[in-house]
Amino acid sequence: MGGGYYSQDVAAELRSSPREYNWSAGPAAATARGVHAALNPYGKTREVNNETPIVVALDVTRSRGDDTKIVYQKLPTFMGLIELEGYVSGPGVSFAAIGDANSDRAPLQVGQFEGDNRLDEVLERFWIEEGGGGTGQESYELCAYFYSRTNCVRLAKGDGGKGYFFFVGDEGFYPTVKKDLVKTLVGDELPDDLDSAEAFRRLQEKFHVFFVYPKKSMEERKKDIDAEIRARVLSAGGQYDNVDIRASLIWNSHNDLDLHVIPPSGEHIYYAHKQSACQGWLDVDMNVRGETEKPVENVRWGRGLAPAGRYQIYVQNYRHHDAPDHATPFKVELEVNGVIEHFEGVIPPGQSGTGSNQVIATFDYDPAARDVRTPKKDSSYDAYSDEVILAQWGSVLPAGHILRIEDPTTIVEVLLGGLAIASGSRTLETYLGDLRRRGITDTIVTQVGSALGGLTPATMPGTVVGDVPGGAGREGPARTRRLS
Repeated sequence: MGGGYYSQDVAAELRSSPREYNWSAGPAAATARGVHAALNPYGKTREVNNETPIVVALDVTRSRGDDTKIVYQKLPTFMGLIELEGYVSGPGVSFAAIGDANSDRAPLQVGQFEGDNRLDEVLERFWIEEGGGGTGQESYELCAYFYSRTNCVRLAKGDGGKGYFFFVGDEGFYPTVKKDLVKTLVGDELPDDLDSAEAFRRLQEKFHVFFVYPKKSMEERKKDIDAEIRARVLSAGGQYDNVDIRASLIWNSHNDLDLHVIPPSGEHIYYAHKQSACQGWLDVDMNVRGETEKPVENVRWGRGLAPAGRYQIYVQNYRHHDAPDHATPFKVELEVNGVIEHFEGVIPPGQSGTGSNQVIATFDYDPAARDVRTPKKDSSYDAYSDEVILAQWGSVLPAGHILRIEDPTTIVEVLLGGLAIASGSRTLETYLGDLRRRGITDTIVTQVGSALGGLTPATMPGTVVGDVPGGAGREGPARTRRLS
């Protein structure tokens, strides 16, 4: 695939007329939107005949949903400047959209390699699901595996070089490419799970790979991390805010996990006794029939209602609706007097009923402390820091290939600069001069220069990263406190 001519006139006409995009997200749109047949990766291998293959893989989960819209609006600029400035020759571009294969309906969407206005059509067809599993990891490794299978025709024939691959996102990746997910989503039969570091190593045999990382404050990250639980509770009709005590359980399978709470009265709040005499209420109980892959359960006491005393919270797998030979990871968010903590656990394969019970927390509640609203530090967020995420990506990518950007609206300028500098058609200074000639503000020029500062043609070795001691894929970063 590939070839063709990208028309600026056609692009302008598309963007000036009403269009029907597949971008709608959220629970209300979930029944109406999905992966377009042309973008479904199942049973497909992409082929590229262009001189310069380029992949732009966009995270479309909750924290990065707008990036696709930015790239779409600036696509005419991207394609036009590649041709006008000669940053690379003969480009064939494939766009990909990345979600979470453990929880989302659209974890991977992949376009053909094109050089014409069919690229607009690919971006219009993307479903920006804005999902994610609430784990702080997305399925970048699955995308790496898929594109490592690309038939790069000219590279294979020996008359072409490697292409350029840009991941755009702000999370880590899962430590392994799961063989069952590959079979379900791609259609390949793997003998075993594949180390993610190996998937990235294979990808770098065909592409120079970069990670474009929009900077975010920890407060912004916390909002994104917590948004999944909040969204599920509110969507299901549960109470999330204005509580003394709240325990919210999420998992990503059809299995029927249950949340159990024993309050000071000794009552047992669970699916068979949802409301207690002491004002506790299981107001969301899901997957009795395995109706969703993104369930939630919620037990709460409204503000001023929780009695003093000792509480115990535990999780049980009541029934398997999925294959019992798979483990069921889960996450619990516990709020007590405005202080929030997170816990992770796993129901082992085959366990159900009382034998699967896992105690989450036992604590004493004091109503006199009700007005104390100074949350203590939650160590479960530590692994979402820039240092942890960038260290993981740095273990599978060469030095200088992590491009940190201040402003997401500069994504296209950074992509163009990455192509220009890595290909050797520009130095950093001459590329920044190009931006100034286009009338780009000094602030943006400075930000783009900072993002590209570590990138030179010398950082484009012929070898690939994959044997880094302690490299990612051996052990993914711990995301939250795990149960013993």
